[in-house]
Amino acid sequence: MNITRLHVTKQLLNYVRLINNVQRLQRLIPSCGYYSTFTLDAFTSEIFERHKSRYQTNDFPETRIQHCTSANDTDRLPNLTSTELENVFSELLTKNKHKEIEELVVKCQNFRKLLTYATVKKLFRFYSMNGKPQMVVVLQNYCAIVDPKSYRTNGEFLHYLAKAECIKGNSEKGLSILKSCYMKYNSLRSFYRIIFRELIQDSVLNRSEASLVIFKKYVMEFSKEWSDHYPLVCFWHICWSSTWFSDQMLGNELLEMSDVLLDIVGDKATAFSIMALKDFNEDAVVRLLQTLLKYDMMKEYVAVLQVFFNYKLRNRDIRGCAEIIRNCEALGVTLPSDQQGRYIKMLIDGKSKWPKAPTKTQSKDFKLKF
Repeated sequence: MNITRLHVTKQLLNYVRLINNVQRLQRLIPSCGYYSTFTLDAFTSEIFERHKSRYQTNDFPETRIQHCTSANDTDRLPNLTSTELENVFSELLTKNKHKEIEELVVKCQNFRKLLTYATVKKLFRFYSMNGKPQMVVVLQNYCAIVDPKSYRTNGEFLHYLAKAECIKGNSEKGLSILKSCYMKYNSLRSFYRIIFRELIQDSVLNRSEASLVIFKKYVMEFSKEWSDHYPLVCFWHICWSSTWFSDQMLGNELLEMSDVLLDIVGDKATAFSIMALKDFNEDAVVRLLQTLLKYDMMKEYVAVLQVFFNYKLRNRDIRGCAEIIRNCEALGVTLPSDQQGRYIKMLIDGKSKWPKAPTKTQSKDFKLKF
């Protein structure tokens, strides 16, 4: 009995395997001049559903990738699902086959194949970060035809084009595109401010002197024309916290050019100093103190000095505390009594823990809300 049952089950499994292979061939073979139907009765369908997991695989056949990227096999593209297309693009990106990606995007555009938003965003991000504006334009054209609603909602994806141009080295063209986006799409301005901040960071960290001059021009335009001072503050902040003398001088120039920036720096001086000390950037705090003293902002100067003195106390830096005390005496500034008490106690204890020179890390993304 068991032998007979085993024989019957084996026959059913072979039948299911045959059905699965026929259905797979139907998907792969291009449409012919006649139509064929393949129906399953209820009993066969139940068997197939029960055992199909044994024969299905998530691997995407290499032959299908070749078919859908070949210029002579465009008839296979309409049969691919969005998930399959996503796998194709991921595979092509891994292999750096950018020409094939461009051809496939154009084919999807011609066949009105709607890609998932995740796939489109992945391609936009990759080519913008790698400075390939021509590929960004190809993707823009696809979205404009196949998904016009998303195209308009995302501001024609022009921010990707602006980033691609800046990464490529065309800062003037890239920032000009970003400026036009800012003017055209009011609802996306907060988003464009973030893009501007990222571009500023890339420019300063990549040590592009020519780009710095261009960025200086545009941050001043944003501040004067639209009273949007966030890009200006971000630009000043990264120049101020930089270890390069040329960047620091550029930050000083910005303060001389903009009274609004000077007021914001004075108002946020304590926050700036705390952020700098978290990165162990004591030199930046000293420069900020000098700036506040230069512009006679004594109230802000005392507030930052107290933060700096507290930092020295926490690190038990007797020498640093002594220098701040002498500076206060010269300027006639008085520190809070609790800080003075902690300093005296540290002197009495005589336990000087000379801090090791901390390793300075790159500043994290600068975020400021005002």
